[in-house]
Amino acid sequence: MIDSLENVITNYKKKDTNYVNLRIKYVARKMFLTPADTTWTSYNNTTLNLSKELKYPKGVGISYNNLGIIQHYFLSDPLKGLEFYQKSYAVFENEPKFQKYAIGVLTNIGLINLEQQEYGKALNSFKTLLKNPENKSKHSTEFYIGNVYGEQKQLDSSIYYYKKSLIGAEQHKQPILIANIKTNLGLMQTNAGFLEDGLLNTQESLDLIATHNIEGLRVTAYTNAAEVYLQNNNIEKAEYYASNSLKLSEGLNSLSTKNSALATLANVYAQKGDYKNALTNYKEHIVLRDSLINADRKLEISRKEIQFKADKDKAIAQVEIERQKSIKNASILGGAGLILAAIIGFILYRRKQDAVSKSKEAEFNAKVSDTELKALRSQMNPHFIFNSLNSIGDYILKNDTQSASDYLSKFAKLMRLTLENSEKKEILLSDDISLLRTYMDIERKRFNNAFNYVIKVDDELDEDNILVPPMILQPFIENSIIHGLAQKENSGVLTIAFKAENDMLICSVDDNGIGRTSSAKNKSATENKSMGMAITKSRIEIINKLKNTNGNVEIIDKTEGTRIDVSLPMQLAY
Repeated sequence: MIDSLENVITNYKKKDTNYVNLRIKYVARKMFLTPADTTWTSYNNTTLNLSKELKYPKGVGISYNNLGIIQHYFLSDPLKGLEFYQKSYAVFENEPKFQKYAIGVLTNIGLINLEQQEYGKALNSFKTLLKNPENKSKHSTEFYIGNVYGEQKQLDSSIYYYKKSLIGAEQHKQPILIANIKTNLGLMQTNAGFLEDGLLNTQESLDLIATHNIEGLRVTAYTNAAEVYLQNNNIEKAEYYASNSLKLSEGLNSLSTKNSALATLANVYAQKGDYKNALTNYKEHIVLRDSLINADRKLEISRKEIQFKADKDKAIAQVEIERQKSIKNASILGGAGLILAAIIGFILYRRKQDAVSKSKEAEFNAKVSDTELKALRSQMNPHFIFNSLNSIGDYILKNDTQSASDYLSKFAKLMRLTLENSEKKEILLSDDISLLRTYMDIERKRFNNAFNYVIKVDDELDEDNILVPPMILQPFIENSIIHGLAQKENSGVLTIAFKAENDMLICSVDDNGIGRTSSAKNKSATENKSMGMAITKSRIEIINKLKNTNGNVEIIDKTEGTRIDVSLPMQLAY
């Protein structure tokens, strides 16, 4: 069919809408089979320009969507992809006959949120699309919902939606989607302990990819297969698929697939006991992952979404203003011009007030997003990650594999918990204490046990029923360790305490280090403390505004060391 289409296009003499449709049909069948082909951008640009000349909205919208897919999937640039998706949606959204294309574009935007770990946004988008009566490919939407639940480790829900999606894909005879569903279903089943079912679906997916030459899925399928075989203790096959996945991802120039392949290969080497190669691949995975899913990129995507909505509202408002002007001019010819003008003035005034209110709300929401992202950065800064990885490397070079394994295990646990909790507004106090304990254990080991720590929780507090913002004390603990205790000549003590006072939770970080006066001689130390203080104060200001409370941060200089008290509103889980 593809060869036949190519011949028809080559021999087609007239450049009309039918010619555009042929090009669209050809690229839809060919692009995912040869994703490494660098000519697709030029091909779609030609189709876009021709559609504009013909004033053919369907061709314009689909070409923009295809350019978004190229940037998003093949060139690993979700920001540029989002820009093209938004242009495509602007063409389709108000035309009832184009709703099926609008649904496809919204699906792609939802996938960007999924890749950036904005799981709430992604799930809301896909479930809204699932209820849309114009959605004729609900089984595809069910597949994406399965992906969201899979990323959140909700295995039962993920398997349920994958199986529902598979029924529809088989009914519509869609081999590419069937292969995609089966590779993800196989991994989820394996993770849930259904090893035989997982292995069967994984192999069926690989067979489909080989039969139909679906190159666009091969990297993902190989990465998933490596994980499945690893959990089945087939190290040889796991290493084969992981290594080939990495090689293929290099050829595709897809950073997201390369990131997954590196993580899987690190797990394979760790299982083999080859800790040196495990560490090398894990380091490269961490660096690449942080470049793909980082605070700046998330913030920029949020800003693009806000700007897109603002531009739409502005255009609607401009149309409305022009309509009101026409009404006003017509009314002046009558006898009620003055009254009507007053009414219009009042409406415009109210609209302006509403716009100002929405603008302030948008600014506040942007501040919330910016503060949360900065807080995530402050929890795990690059210096800590770099130093920890170097410490692991030193243990390996010294052949101290036990210490390297223990350190790597704690470090991996801390990174995983930090990323999981970064998506949550509050977590249980007991979980936050566990996270802080892991962090301090790593720092004690890194600083050769230069300090001890104590965690005290008041007897009247139920730490399993109290909610707190995740890792809100971490910047202060880091400052106490690095700028107070680590510079102390003898061993110091860090005390973390929690108590209730006037319906507030008082969280204290108390050290007997060198104190702020001595530490202030180090310029970078002062700057780091100021940044941690500013971020935490900003987070507490947001909490105060949302919950109408009076939380604050107080620094107490002691004769020996420093104490910081953070006051938070007492919030119970149930």
